[in-house]
Amino acid sequence: MAEIEVLVHCFYIQVGLKNGHPILSVRWPLTPMPEPEIGNVYGKFVFNLGSTNTVLIKDHGKNIIVDPGIIQLGRYGALIARLNEVGLSPKDIDVIINTHCHYDHIESNYLFKGKELLIHEKELDFCRTRYWPEYVDAFMNILNVKPVANDFALTDNIRIIETPGHTPGSLSIIVDTPKEVVAIVGDAVIVKDDLLELKPPSVVTSNANPEEALKSLKKIAQYQPRLVIPGHDAPFSFIPTNPARAR
Repeated sequence: MAEIEVLVHCFYIQVGLKNGHPILSVRWPLTPMPEPEIGNVYGKFVFNLGSTNTVLIKDHGKNIIVDPGIIQLGRYGALIARLNEVGLSPKDIDVIINTHCHYDHIESNYLFKGKELLIHEKELDFCRTRYWPEYVDAFMNILNVKPVANDFALTDNIRIIETPGHTPGSLSIIVDTPKEVVAIVGDAVIVKDDLLELKPPSVVTSNANPEEALKSLKKIAQYQPRLVIPGHDAPFSFIPTNPARAR
Protein backbone atom coordinates (compact mmCIF):
# COMPACT_ATOMS: atom_id res chain seq x y z
CA MET A 1 0.00 0.00 0.00
CA ALA A 2 1.06 3.56 -0.62
CA GLU A 3 2.10 6.13 1.98
CA ILE A 4 1.07 9.79 1.97
CA GLU A 5 2.44 12.86 3.71
CA VAL A 6 1.45 16.50 3.30
CA LEU A 7 4.79 18.22 2.75
CA VAL A 8 3.43 21.78 2.80
CA HIS A 9 0.01 22.60 4.15
CA CYS A 10 -1.91 25.19 2.17
CA PHE A 11 -1.78 28.82 3.23
CA TYR A 12 -3.33 32.06 2.11
CA ILE A 13 -2.27 35.54 3.11
CA GLN A 14 -4.01 38.72 2.01
CA VAL A 15 -2.24 42.02 2.54
CA GLY A 16 -3.83 45.45 2.30
CA LEU A 17 -2.10 48.75 1.58
CA LYS A 18 -2.59 52.16 3.18
CA ASN A 19 -0.60 54.90 1.45
CA GLY A 20 1.59 52.12 0.14
CA HIS A 21 2.23 50.55 3.56
CA PRO A 22 1.25 46.89 4.12
CA ILE A 23 -1.14 46.83 7.07
CA LEU A 24 -3.49 43.87 6.78
CA SER A 25 -2.80 40.16 6.83
CA VAL A 26 -5.31 37.33 6.88
CA ARG A 27 -4.27 33.70 7.24
CA TRP A 28 -6.17 30.74 5.85
CA PRO A 29 -7.06 27.68 5.51
CA LEU A 30 -10.47 28.26 6.89
CA THR A 31 -13.94 27.18 5.93
CA PRO A 32 -15.73 29.01 4.47
CA MET A 33 -13.43 31.05 2.28
CA PRO A 34 -12.66 34.65 3.32
CA GLU A 35 -15.52 36.99 2.53
CA PRO A 36 -14.97 39.02 -0.66
CA GLU A 37 -15.66 42.22 1.31
CA ILE A 38 -12.20 41.94 2.80
CA GLY A 39 -10.84 43.11 -0.55
CA ASN A 40 -12.76 46.35 -0.14
CA VAL A 41 -11.45 47.23 3.31
CA TYR A 42 -8.59 49.23 1.85
CA GLY A 43 -10.19 50.34 -1.40
CA LYS A 44 -9.07 47.25 -3.30
CA PHE A 45 -5.41 47.97 -2.58
CA VAL A 46 -4.80 44.30 -1.76
CA PHE A 47 -2.64 41.45 -2.95
CA ASN A 48 -2.49 37.77 -2.11
CA LEU A 49 0.16 35.18 -1.42
CA GLY A 50 -1.07 31.62 -1.27
CA SER A 51 -0.13 28.06 -2.08
CA THR A 52 -1.89 24.73 -2.27
CA ASN A 53 -1.40 21.54 -0.29
CA THR A 54 1.78 19.87 -1.55
CA VAL A 55 1.64 16.10 -1.08
CA LEU A 56 4.25 13.34 -1.14
CA ILE A 57 3.18 9.84 -2.19
CA LYS A 58 5.49 6.86 -1.72
CA ASP A 59 4.62 3.66 -3.56
CA HIS A 60 6.53 0.77 -5.10
CA GLY A 61 9.83 2.51 -4.39
CA LYS A 62 8.77 5.68 -6.20
CA ASN A 63 8.55 9.15 -4.69
CA ILE A 64 5.79 11.25 -6.22
CA ILE A 65 4.98 14.89 -5.48
CA VAL A 66 1.56 16.35 -6.21
CA ASP A 67 1.54 20.12 -6.80
CA PRO A 68 4.90 21.57 -5.65
CA GLY A 69 3.30 24.98 -5.05
CA ILE A 70 4.32 28.61 -5.52
CA ILE A 71 7.79 29.71 -6.61
CA GLN A 72 8.64 31.17 -3.18
CA LEU A 73 8.65 27.67 -1.67
CA GLY A 74 11.45 26.73 -4.03
CA ARG A 75 13.23 30.07 -4.25
CA TYR A 76 13.72 30.45 -0.50
CA GLY A 77 14.52 26.79 0.12
CA ALA A 78 11.47 25.87 2.19
CA LEU A 79 10.40 22.95 0.00
CA ILE A 80 13.92 21.53 -0.17
CA ALA A 81 14.23 21.84 3.60
CA ARG A 82 10.91 20.07 4.01
CA LEU A 83 12.05 17.26 1.71
CA ASN A 84 15.26 16.98 3.75
CA GLU A 85 13.11 16.69 6.87
CA VAL A 86 11.59 13.48 5.50
CA GLY A 87 14.94 12.15 4.28
CA LEU A 88 14.66 13.20 0.63
CA SER A 89 16.02 15.75 -1.82
CA PRO A 90 14.80 16.84 -5.27
CA LYS A 91 16.98 14.21 -6.94
CA ASP A 92 15.07 11.50 -5.05
CA ILE A 93 11.74 12.50 -6.59
CA ASP A 94 10.65 10.34 -9.51
CA VAL A 95 7.38 11.89 -10.67
CA ILE A 96 5.61 15.24 -10.38
CA ILE A 97 1.84 15.43 -10.83
CA ASN A 98 0.13 18.77 -11.40
CA THR A 99 -3.58 18.62 -10.67
CA HIS A 100 -3.94 21.67 -12.94
CA CYS A 101 -1.85 24.54 -14.28
CA HIS A 102 -2.63 27.45 -11.92
CA TYR A 103 0.50 29.19 -10.66
CA ASP A 104 0.02 28.27 -6.99
CA HIS A 105 0.27 24.59 -7.92
CA ILE A 106 3.10 24.47 -10.48
CA GLU A 107 5.74 27.16 -9.97
CA SER A 108 8.07 25.09 -7.78
CA ASN A 109 8.09 22.42 -10.49
CA TYR A 110 11.38 23.99 -11.54
CA LEU A 111 13.15 22.29 -8.61
CA PHE A 112 12.62 18.98 -10.37
CA LYS A 113 14.10 19.77 -13.79
CA GLY A 114 14.19 16.69 -16.01
CA LYS A 115 11.86 14.64 -13.83
CA GLU A 116 8.68 13.14 -15.25
CA LEU A 117 5.70 15.50 -15.11
CA LEU A 118 2.15 14.20 -15.45
CA ILE A 119 -0.42 16.81 -16.37
CA HIS A 120 -3.59 16.64 -18.42
CA GLU A 121 -3.07 17.45 -22.08
CA LYS A 122 -5.81 20.11 -21.93
CA GLU A 123 -3.93 21.98 -19.21
CA LEU A 124 -0.94 22.64 -21.44
CA ASP A 125 -3.13 24.51 -23.90
CA PHE A 126 -5.08 26.21 -21.11
CA CYS A 127 -1.87 27.40 -19.47
CA ARG A 128 -0.69 28.99 -22.71
CA THR A 129 -3.91 30.99 -22.94
CA ARG A 130 -3.99 31.94 -19.25
CA TYR A 131 -0.35 33.02 -18.88
CA TRP A 132 2.39 34.20 -21.22
CA PRO A 133 3.99 31.61 -23.60
CA GLU A 134 7.31 31.44 -21.75
CA TYR A 135 5.46 30.46 -18.57
CA VAL A 136 4.88 26.94 -19.86
CA ASP A 137 8.57 26.67 -20.76
CA ALA A 138 9.70 27.93 -17.35
CA PHE A 139 7.54 25.78 -15.13
CA MET A 140 6.57 22.74 -17.20
CA ASN A 141 8.72 22.19 -20.27
CA ILE A 142 11.91 21.99 -18.20
CA LEU A 143 10.52 18.70 -16.93
CA ASN A 144 9.91 15.55 -18.95
CA VAL A 145 6.27 16.34 -19.72
CA LYS A 146 3.98 13.34 -20.12
CA PRO A 147 0.54 14.68 -21.11
CA VAL A 148 -2.25 12.41 -19.91
CA ALA A 149 -5.92 11.95 -20.71
CA ASN A 150 -8.65 9.66 -19.39
CA ASP A 151 -8.56 7.80 -16.09
CA PHE A 152 -5.68 5.38 -15.59
CA ALA A 153 -3.76 3.45 -12.94
CA LEU A 154 -0.30 4.85 -12.25
CA THR A 155 0.49 1.92 -9.89
CA ASP A 156 -1.56 -0.79 -8.20
CA ASN A 157 -2.39 1.71 -5.46
CA ILE A 158 -2.58 5.03 -7.33
CA ARG A 159 -5.28 5.98 -9.79
CA ILE A 160 -5.35 9.29 -11.68
CA ILE A 161 -8.81 10.47 -12.70
CA GLU A 162 -10.15 13.36 -14.74
CA THR A 163 -12.08 15.87 -12.62
CA PRO A 164 -12.60 18.88 -14.92
CA GLY A 165 -14.62 21.97 -14.15
CA HIS A 166 -12.30 24.20 -12.16
CA THR A 167 -10.07 24.05 -15.23
CA PRO A 168 -10.57 22.05 -18.45
CA GLY A 169 -8.06 19.35 -17.50
CA SER A 170 -8.09 19.15 -13.71
CA LEU A 171 -6.90 15.83 -12.29
CA SER A 172 -7.41 14.07 -8.97
CA ILE A 173 -5.37 11.24 -7.49
CA ILE A 174 -7.01 8.34 -5.65
CA VAL A 175 -4.58 6.49 -3.39
CA ASP A 176 -5.00 3.24 -1.45
CA THR A 177 -3.11 3.43 1.84
CA PRO A 178 -3.01 0.87 4.68
CA LYS A 179 -5.57 2.92 6.65
CA GLU A 180 -7.94 4.30 4.04
CA VAL A 181 -8.59 5.54 0.55
CA VAL A 182 -7.23 9.07 0.14
CA ALA A 183 -8.30 11.53 -2.56
CA ILE A 184 -5.86 14.30 -3.48
CA VAL A 185 -8.12 16.53 -5.51
CA GLY A 186 -6.43 19.87 -6.14
CA ASP A 187 -8.94 22.62 -6.76
CA ALA A 188 -11.71 20.25 -7.78
CA VAL A 189 -12.43 20.89 -4.08
CA ILE A 190 -11.23 24.29 -2.88
CA VAL A 191 -12.58 24.01 0.67
CA LYS A 192 -14.31 21.07 2.31
CA ASP A 193 -17.82 22.52 2.02
CA ASP A 194 -17.56 22.19 -1.77
CA LEU A 195 -17.60 18.41 -1.50
CA LEU A 196 -19.71 18.09 1.64
CA GLU A 197 -22.45 20.24 0.11
CA LEU A 198 -21.84 19.13 -3.50
CA LYS A 199 -21.51 22.62 -4.94
CA PRO A 200 -19.08 23.93 -7.56
CA PRO A 201 -15.82 25.07 -5.93
CA SER A 202 -15.79 28.55 -4.42
CA VAL A 203 -12.97 30.37 -6.14
CA VAL A 204 -11.55 33.85 -6.57
CA THR A 205 -11.62 33.42 -10.35
CA SER A 206 -14.45 31.74 -12.23
CA ASN A 207 -14.54 27.99 -12.74
CA ALA A 208 -14.04 27.00 -16.36
CA ASN A 209 -17.28 24.97 -16.25
CA PRO A 210 -19.39 24.89 -13.05
CA GLU A 211 -21.59 22.04 -14.32
CA GLU A 212 -18.56 19.88 -15.03
CA ALA A 213 -17.13 20.83 -11.63
CA LEU A 214 -20.25 19.46 -9.94
CA LYS A 215 -20.03 16.21 -11.93
CA SER A 216 -16.42 15.88 -10.83
CA LEU A 217 -17.38 16.25 -7.16
CA LYS A 218 -19.84 13.39 -7.56
CA LYS A 219 -17.18 11.34 -9.32
CA ILE A 220 -14.75 11.85 -6.44
CA ALA A 221 -17.45 10.82 -3.95
CA GLN A 222 -18.02 7.57 -5.88
CA TYR A 223 -14.55 6.42 -4.85
CA GLN A 224 -15.66 6.75 -1.20
CA PRO A 225 -12.41 8.27 0.07
CA ARG A 226 -12.15 8.48 3.82
CA LEU A 227 -9.61 11.32 3.67
CA VAL A 228 -9.77 14.16 1.17
CA ILE A 229 -6.89 16.57 0.62
CA PRO A 230 -8.38 19.64 -1.11
CA GLY A 231 -6.60 22.48 -2.84
CA HIS A 232 -6.89 25.17 -0.18
CA ASP A 233 -8.26 23.75 3.03
CA ALA A 234 -7.04 21.34 5.67
CA PRO A 235 -7.37 17.62 4.88
CA PHE A 236 -10.73 16.35 6.10
CA SER A 237 -12.59 13.11 6.74
CA PHE A 238 -15.30 12.28 4.25
CA ILE A 239 -18.10 9.78 4.71
CA PRO A 240 -20.88 10.15 2.12
CA THR A 241 -24.11 10.68 4.01
CA ASN A 242 -26.22 9.95 0.94
CA PRO A 243 -24.36 7.75 -1.57
CA ALA A 244 -27.18 8.12 -4.09
CA ARG A 245 -26.29 11.81 -4.49
CA ALA A 246 -22.85 10.81 -5.72
CA ARG A 247 -24.15 8.80 -8.66
